[in-house]
Parts: sequence; structure tokens; C-alpha cells
Amino acid sequence: MLVCDKILNNIHHVKNITLFEQVSIIISPHSEEIAKKFYKEMLSNEKAANFLNHDDVKKRLTASMTNWIQSVFIYRENSEAINEFKKYQFKIGHVHGKIGLPVSFVNFGMYIIKQNISQLLIASDLSREDLGAALTLANQILDCTLQVINESYEGDLVTNEKDSHAFKVQFSTHNLAFDCERLRTSLSDWMRDLLLNIQHESFDSQSLLTIRHSNFGLWVTHKAKLFLSNRPEYISLTELLDKMDETIHQILNSLDNEAKKQKYLQALNTLVNQASWILGDIAKEIINQDNGRDPLTRLFNRRYLDTVMRHETASSLKAGCMFGIAIIDIDFFKKVNDSYGHNNGDRVLVQLAEMLTRDVRAGDFIFRLGGEEFLIVLGGVSSKVIKRVAEKICMTMRNTMFKLADDKLITVTVSIGTALHDGHPDFQRTIRLADEALYQAKHNGRNQVMAALQPSKTSTTINKKQIT
Repeated sequence: MLVCDKILNNIHHVKNITLFEQVSIIISPHSEEIAKKFYKEMLSNEKAANFLNHDDVKKRLTASMTNWIQSVFIYRENSEAINEFKKYQFKIGHVHGKIGLPVSFVNFGMYIIKQNISQLLIASDLSREDLGAALTLANQILDCTLQVINESYEGDLVTNEKDSHAFKVQFSTHNLAFDCERLRTSLSDWMRDLLLNIQHESFDSQSLLTIRHSNFGLWVTHKAKLFLSNRPEYISLTELLDKMDETIHQILNSLDNEAKKQKYLQALNTLVNQASWILGDIAKEIINQDNGRDPLTRLFNRRYLDTVMRHETASSLKAGCMFGIAIIDIDFFKKVNDSYGHNNGDRVLVQLAEMLTRDVRAGDFIFRLGGEEFLIVLGGVSSKVIKRVAEKICMTMRNTMFKLADDKLITVTVSIGTALHDGHPDFQRTIRLADEALYQAKHNGRNQVMAALQPSKTSTTINKKQIT
């Protein structure tokens, strides 16, 4: 950054005030035009369009880009103003890093802007000498701005990669054995149900739970990809999932031919057994580690939330595989601690964590956000499925007796806010929507589920400080 700092300070020298004014006079009236050209060019790139094609992004992009172009060519008279300018560019880079926008798109976008600005300056009535100085100033300040943006972006990228790697190490060494054993049982149950249903005279193939929507299929698609992607086990499991899918279609097309049907059923059973063996081998490698886990509940803590959310957002943008968020908060938990003591409050938290781990699907992720608040990331769902899962949790809580010390039993309830990721590249937006829905549920009386409204439909704002 030292070279960039020196260049920025030299550019904003008092001798360049007039040059800044000349460039600004030429560029500012065309800032919106440049922004629209930038937007059009970026949308023509299919990969870049994934990050820009959301309606909310469209509405804000042109205006924010217009303002940014104008702000770049404002003369800053002291180091404090220059530092504020750099902080803002650093923030822009942080946003790019957060949504996972490839650095190549950032550089390409700056190329589009520089090209349009150079064309405007060349077409102006500046003298030859002034034109050379103006082009030099414009290129220097845009290059320095890009350097600041990329430095912030690359810093976030390194952090993201470290967290992603740590997440893979952590996840592969804790609680995976439980998942694998549960999936082996689930696969056997799925195969047994398939055999029973096919033999039934009123069998309806439309009601069949596909292997991809089974616990095993969802786990391979959402969880295994995160921490086994570079391991041969993951490749084998994905190949087996594809083969199972294909074999099921062959079975359904051979229902009238008993010999063929039995042949394909035997092949499917072999594939299921192979998948079960691989899951068993993975379970044998598990070593318990604490890093990244909540020490009380053994759920994930906040450290890996961004890693999971980036993964789900990328899957959503690439394949249209929607995911959802459910944020759970225990109602009046302070009263539990005050009435029965913090040790018993911890007992409630542990039992709730066990209930969530038992009841959610193998492909879902559970986090303890802190205190009495939990978050679940559900992959491959619709808003109806999220709400159904949340309502089941809410109902289970109402009907569960929590065991305290001395075998004392109490009941507690929860409020839950849900939100479906709608394609926006900023996953924090989905978390905010679920959080707002949670506070709406508490505001409405607690012990209930509230689904997030779209931002444009939100009619009221709740003061969170008023709700405890």
C-alpha cells in the first residue's frame, strides 16, 4: 500500500486542483451513462450476471456506480480526506469478497470504466498538453483505487480460504461419525421402503422419494461437498448417487418385466451397499477436535457460518438450488436462568441442541449463535418446507419436558424466524431477513414461527431493544 499511498498523495497535490476540476467537469455529466455501459457490459458476461442479475442489485447498481465515478475525481485537500477515500474503497473490496465475486470481474469492471473515461477525455476540447495530464491523472487514480479494492478483497479471500480449510478439517473430525452412521441406516430404510412400495399393486412412482431428495442425497450435495471435495470418497459418493438415480429410472421403466426389474433392483442394492461401506470407512477416520465448536452444545459456533453460507449461496447462484435460514430463540430464557440457575439453563440448551440434531435432516447445518439463539441452514428447500420444519421444531418444543437437576421437569417454548434465499449474492441479507422475522414472532407473542416478508412488502419496523 505504500506505493499507492505515495501516488494518491502526489495526485492530490495543490498543483492538480485545476486538473481535477477539468476532469470532473468532463466526466461528471456522463457518470450515469458510464455506469449504464458498465452494467450492460457486465451483464453480457454470464458468470458475472449471476452476481448482478438480482432485481435489488439492478435497482441500486446504476445509482451507486454513478455516485462512485463522480466521487473518484473529487480533489481531496488533506491526508484525512484521502484516508477516508481509501477506507471507502476498502469497504467496496470487502463487499466484493463477502459475496465471492471473482477478482477477475473486478478488474474487468475497472477496465470498462477506464476505457469509457479515456474516450470522454480524448473527445473533449482539452489541449494536447492538458489531455496527456488528464489521462495520466485518471489512470493513476483508477489504478490506485483498484489496488485498494483488490487488497481488501484478497485479504478477505485469504481469510475465507483459511476458514473454509479449517471448516473442512474441523467438520471431518467431529460428529461426522454420527452423520455417517445415521445415513447408513437411512439408506437401508430408503431401500426397504422402495422394495415394499414397488411390490404394492397401487404403487405410484410420483410419490416415490427420490434418492437425491433422501437424507443421503441431500447430505452428499450439501455437506459432503464442503469437507470431502478433494477426497476420493466424495467422488465415489457422487458417482454412486448418479448411478443410483439412473438405476431407479431403469427399475421404473421395467415394472412390467419381472426379470429386468429384479436385475436392476439387485444392481441398486449393490450400489446402496457400496455407499454404506464408504460411509463406514469415513466414520472410522473421525477424530474429535474442539476448534470451531460450541463447547456446551457441541454445535458449530459462528466461525464457520460464513463458510457454509458462501457455499450455499454459490450453489444457489450456479444451480438454482435454493436454501433457507431458520433462527431459533428460546422464549424468556432469562427467567429459566433466574428461576432454576445457570446450570439448569445449560441443561436446557444441551437438550435443545440434541433435539435439533436429531430432528433436522442430515444435509442441514446447525449453529449456536450465542446465548439462547440457534441458526439452521437448510439446503434444497422451498419457503413452505422451511416453515414446515420450523413449525415442527416449535411444536416439539411445546410438547417436550426438559429435565433439570434433581429430575425436575419444565417446559420451554421458542420463537422462530425463517427466510428463503432469493438469489441475492449477499447472504447476510437472508440472515437479516430471518432475524427480522424472529423479532416479529417475538413481538407477536412468542411461541410461533414467522416467515420473512420481502423487503418491499415490509410495512413495519420493530424496535429490537423493546423485546427481550
